[in-house]
Amino acid sequence: MSLQGSLDGFPLPDVLALLASTKKRGELRVAGQHGAGRVWMADGAVVGAESGSAHGPVDVLFELLRVDTGSFTFDPKAKVPAGKPHDLEPLLAEAQARLSEWALIEAVVPSLATAVDLADQLPASKVTVTASQWRVLRAVAGGATVADVARLLEADEFHACQAVKRLVDAGLVSVGEGMGTVVDDVDDVDEDDVDIEESDVHDEHDDDEVLEDAEEDEDGTLEDVADDDDGETEEPDPDELVSIPAHLRRSPREKSPEPRKEKPTRPSPMSIAAARRRAELAAARGDGDDLVGAAAAALTPDNANALVQELAALGTDVREASEVIRAASRAPSPAERAAALEGVLANDEGEPVNRALLVKFLSSVRS
Repeated sequence: MSLQGSLDGFPLPDVLALLASTKKRGELRVAGQHGAGRVWMADGAVVGAESGSAHGPVDVLFELLRVDTGSFTFDPKAKVPAGKPHDLEPLLAEAQARLSEWALIEAVVPSLATAVDLADQLPASKVTVTASQWRVLRAVAGGATVADVARLLEADEFHACQAVKRLVDAGLVSVGEGMGTVVDDVDDVDEDDVDIEESDVHDEHDDDEVLEDAEEDEDGTLEDVADDDDGETEEPDPDELVSIPAHLRRSPREKSPEPRKEKPTRPSPMSIAAARRRAELAAARGDGDDLVGAAAAALTPDNANALVQELAALGTDVREASEVIRAASRAPSPAERAAALEGVLANDEGEPVNRALLVKFLSSVRS
C-alpha cells in the first residue's frame, strides 16, 4: 500500500528509515517549496535518486534534507530502475553531516547568487596556493558569482560553496551581495602577468575536488595540509605549488588584534531557582515532561557537540547556540545547566522549542 504524509509531522530521515527497515520496494517522492526529488528503493536499499541536477545518492539526500516543509509519497507500484543497491544508513549519515556543515558554509556563502571576487589585500607577504586552488582563483578573477564558479568547475552547489568558503577563510577571496561578471572560460584569463611554467603545476585532482583546509605556518605561508599515512604533515612538493609573484601582491595590511572573547556569564541565582522549581513541578505532576531539565542533566562537554548538530539539522543558526551549549556543559549542577540552556532549548513559557530534538538527543546519549 502507498504511504504519504507531511514532512512536518514525519521527518524525511524517519520515513527513509521506516522504508529501509521494512524492506520496501518502490518510489519515494518528496516535494516542497524549496525543492523536490525522488528516491528509488528495492528491498530497503537505495538503488537510485534524483533531485534537479543532483543524481548521486548522497547529493540527492542532502538536497531533500534541506526541504524543511513539504510532503512525501511512497508508491510501491512505481517502476524501480535497475541500479547498484546502497545501504541507507551510511548514505543518510553522510548527507546529514553535509547538512550540518552546510549551516556553517551558508553563514559565509549564502547562495549561488553570492558575488565573489579576489581579496583586496593578501593575508601575508607570501602566499602559496595549490593547482586546484589556483583554478578556483582564476574562475573568480575580475568578479563572478558562486554559480559561475560552479559552472566553470563543473561542481555542484555544496562543493562550489564549500570551496569558496575555504578560500574566504584563507583570506584569498571575498564575498558580497549582488551579481558579478565572469569570463566565459577560466582558460581565457591572461597569464602574462603571472610567472608560471607548465612544469611547475601538476594538477592531480579533479576540478571539482573539495579543497583541503588552508593553514598558516610560522613564516606566513598559506599551504594545503593533507593527512598522510603516518598522520604527520609533510612539506608540500614545490611542483604542486603556484606562487603569486611580488609585483601582483598588494602590501599586506597589519593584522589588528582579535577582540578578547568574554567568558560566558554564570546563570543568575533567580534563573537557577526557576529551573529547579520547574523540575520540581514536573516531578510532582509525575509526567516526566521536563525535557529541558533532562537534557541539561545528561549534557556533558563530551556530548555537547551532538546537541549542537541536532540544532543545526533543524536549520537553526548554531553559532551563538553552540557557545551557549558548550558553556552550559561545563556548569557544575544540572540546575545551572538548565538555566543556561533555556534561551536555546525553551521558549518564553519554558516549553521545549522542539520536543523531538530533545528526545532524539536523550536517546543518543543514553544508548
